[in-house]
Amino acid sequence: MTLSPDKFIGSQLKIQLKDKRDLYGVLTVIDPFGNLLVSNVKESRDEDVREIGLVSVPKDAIDKIFIDSRYYNSLK
Repeated sequence: MTLSPDKFIGSQLKIQLKDKRDLYGVLTVIDPFGNLLVSNVKESRDEDVREIGLVSVPKDAIDKIFIDSRYYNSLK
């Protein structure tokens, strides 16, 4: 079963960036080029955590994206 990316709008994500930072937030928009707009973002690197708010994440900066399995299973 294939899910379209817009099904994940509003879901809580963990985005692992290529520079080893992790972003935690709610997926708000996916633009036509695959860039993400994420709200309520907390950025984590090692032990440091800071609240950022709204962040535009370029597609090329993304290493991995994680979603809670319970939410994913509810989309099927």
